[in-house]
Amino acid sequence: MKKLVITFIFIMCGALLPGMTVFADPEDDTEEVSSDSDLQYIDYTGPLDIYTGDPVQSETSSSEEVRIGDGVSFNSFSRRFIYKAGKARILCSVADGMVVTEGVVLSKDGECNLAVYKDGEPMEEIPSEITEEGTYVVVTWTNSTETQLLTFRIVNDITGKLTRYVLPTGFTVKSVTVDGTPVAHGAGTVDMMQEGNYVINYVCAATGAEYKLELEVDHTPPDILFIGLDDNDEARGPVTIAGMKEGDRISIVFEDEVVGMDEEYKVSETGDYHVVVTDIAGNTIEKDFRILLYLNFNAVLFILAVILLIQGIAIALIVTRKKLRVR
Repeated sequence: MKKLVITFIFIMCGALLPGMTVFADPEDDTEEVSSDSDLQYIDYTGPLDIYTGDPVQSETSSSEEVRIGDGVSFNSFSRRFIYKAGKARILCSVADGMVVTEGVVLSKDGECNLAVYKDGEPMEEIPSEITEEGTYVVVTWTNSTETQLLTFRIVNDITGKLTRYVLPTGFTVKSVTVDGTPVAHGAGTVDMMQEGNYVINYVCAATGAEYKLELEVDHTPPDILFIGLDDNDEARGPVTIAGMKEGDRISIVFEDEVVGMDEEYKVSETGDYHVVVTDIAGNTIEKDFRILLYLNFNAVLFILAVILLIQGIAIALIVTRKKLRVR
């Protein structure tokens, strides 16, 4: 009987073992794990290749550079825009068409012909950082061609020279406030006719890099008075220029020559004047006037002195002649 029971147990174990091997959990070496290439692009917001879905990179081997246009790339580490000039590269802290209030860093990597024009005039030397207010054009050339690489503009923190900001190609406005209040704006343009403190936030679509332009817009020209002129802008005495404020600049042309100005802002010489007053925002006011011939107190004293001198000389001559006759 025992042999029958043992035999039955062995038979049942033999039948169950194949089934147990079917339900066993073998090691799975093919478990899906997100690749590094998938993880590093989770927060990427730039352009993607339409065929592969990968981010569009620059033609260089550096993964820090992103191509944003024909011959233009952006280095995300140095935050420099890179423009090709033959075999050389021009590195700039601003993009083509950008307006800024701070200095612009400009350098070149490699040899090439390079020139910078400020307000239409060529700069004799190109500094590593350009800080003066103005409109700049960067050009390069070969024996047969000349190429404009980029333009940019530097303005004061207080300016009246901007009535509209057209953003560089590929940049989009995120928000605009005037005196802290949000205002309507276009996708790539900001109207700046309204006076006030502007904060313009915008972003480069290709790189995701964000930029801010913060400044005060003032379009009001200087309030200057020319005391001493009649309705015909003529005077028969000194003319006083009143209303000058701190930061205002004045230019006076008298009879086609630039002249200075005293601390009282007064002119008195007879002749034609052309006066230009420019405020800190760049707004100007111009005035042409004429001072006619007149006799002022100093002139009268001078004439009297001359007359007395002549009389003295005449008396001296008469006395001298009488003495000669007596002898």
